[in-house]
Amino acid sequence: MLKHLVVRNFILIDEVDLDFAEGFSAFTGETGAGKSILIDAIGMLCGQRASAGLVKSGASQALIEGIFDFSHNLRVREVLQDAGLEPEELENVVISRQISAEGKSTMRLNYRVTTVNLVKEILSYVIDIHSQHDTQYLLNRNSFLRLLDQYAADSALNQLVGQRYQIWRQWKEELEEAKSPKTQQDLEFLQFQLDEITQAQLKPKEDEQLEQLEKRIVSREKLFQRVSEALQRLDGEQGLLDSLYETARLTGGFADQNELNEISEAISGHYYALQDLTERLRDFCGSLEFSEEQINQVQSRLFEINRLKRKYGRSVEEILDRQQQLTEQLDRAEHLQEHLALLEKRTQEAWQQFEESAGQLSALRHQKALDLQEEIEGHLHDLMLPHARFVVELTPASRPSSSGLDDVDFLISMNPGEPVRPLVQTASGGELSRLMLGLKTIFTRLAGIETVIFDEIDTGVSGQVATAIGVKMSLLSQDAQVFAVTHLAQVAACADRHYHVTKTQSDQSTQTQIHSLNQQERIAQLALISQGEQSAAALQAAAELLERNRSRAKEARRHR
Repeated sequence: MLKHLVVRNFILIDEVDLDFAEGFSAFTGETGAGKSILIDAIGMLCGQRASAGLVKSGASQALIEGIFDFSHNLRVREVLQDAGLEPEELENVVISRQISAEGKSTMRLNYRVTTVNLVKEILSYVIDIHSQHDTQYLLNRNSFLRLLDQYAADSALNQLVGQRYQIWRQWKEELEEAKSPKTQQDLEFLQFQLDEITQAQLKPKEDEQLEQLEKRIVSREKLFQRVSEALQRLDGEQGLLDSLYETARLTGGFADQNELNEISEAISGHYYALQDLTERLRDFCGSLEFSEEQINQVQSRLFEINRLKRKYGRSVEEILDRQQQLTEQLDRAEHLQEHLALLEKRTQEAWQQFEESAGQLSALRHQKALDLQEEIEGHLHDLMLPHARFVVELTPASRPSSSGLDDVDFLISMNPGEPVRPLVQTASGGELSRLMLGLKTIFTRLAGIETVIFDEIDTGVSGQVATAIGVKMSLLSQDAQVFAVTHLAQVAACADRHYHVTKTQSDQSTQTQIHSLNQQERIAQLALISQGEQSAAALQAAAELLERNRSRAKEARRHR
């Protein structure tokens, strides 16, 4: 519901700051005063295309800001929560749109910049704007089945039909795929693929294990090379051991050279110690040895696995899954008749279950269609269309769907003896507006719409018809907040609140203002609208009209 609206520098409006409540609000004013500008401003919040021409002359930008209560709208709650709003914020959601003098616009949700599309989606669940020439609601034949189902109000049965349709469709598609011709070449190719995978004898995680082994072998190879080089320096030709041995020999054996002999013995000690270390190093080097054959086997196996990955999957597990699929495909090919019989049985069983629930839904639709016809015709008769006949036509669908086995069309006849036809082919502008008002009285609640806006849909009517329209709008306001731009006193007199739109002009500028009327101001405006003057007689007649039509509206609400 729209709780508050601020409009600044928009077309002819300098600034308007309005509070709104539940119920029925009427907007009146002389032709050209700018009554529809307020509706245009709300349309900007709803995502309609913005342009530089919407900014009041001389201003740098226009602002439209609305405060909404979305706390009772589950669909909006889901969208807003996905957008990051907490549930406690939903009672006062601020949506604003700025339009620059260059035609650029910025949309904000609770003062954070957001996309027009997000706000457009949100408000499409909340606000319904209708003008006299707006027939989209009636032209959308695809929505009729959904509207009838909402009226029937058995969501569990609708859901069951949808679920059973999906099950039947899945089995049907599998059956059709199984019946598609398979050439011998196809089967031979499947067998070739299966043989190639089977012969590889893959094991789960084998590729990961081989890659780790390959890394260890490469690491050991580098270590082996360095240790081998160290051994070569110790025990190779002219290595360190030979040098030490020869040094000890050259310095030893002198009977009269005690110090030299001590040195020689020390060198000999180092020689034997180093010889022990060399043996240990040689043993360590032996433990690092690997065969060329081993590394070749690992790399060859990894090459084969990677080749199969490129053909059958990104991992060994996916290749093994493909092997299982190929086995099942070939098994089905070998036992095709048995497999087809099983699929046909399951498909038939699924169809019978779908057909049973779809039949139940169809029976409910036929029953509720009669109730809907009667209820809509009652609203149309209230709107001074006494000969109107409304028909909900249910026909077998050309093909089954998740909605069942029915197609629905809404047909109307406005005159005696006239055959029923699709809505827009029979109704004139004024009749179509009353027809839509009758439909909205029923379907607005079902669709979850919270604010319905009528922009001069009462053009071309007067007298009792105008009163009937006002009473019907008042009745609709029990389910949704209703705004009506009207030029008829009878309609305005049925409203809970009355706003007056005026336009003032000077040499420099033109301004539109909107004022909420009190009881006396309201009677004065009704007198001007209906009588063109504010004489005592006109004021008395306006007061009587207000009292009479408000009483009629309240009575209609009580007897709903």
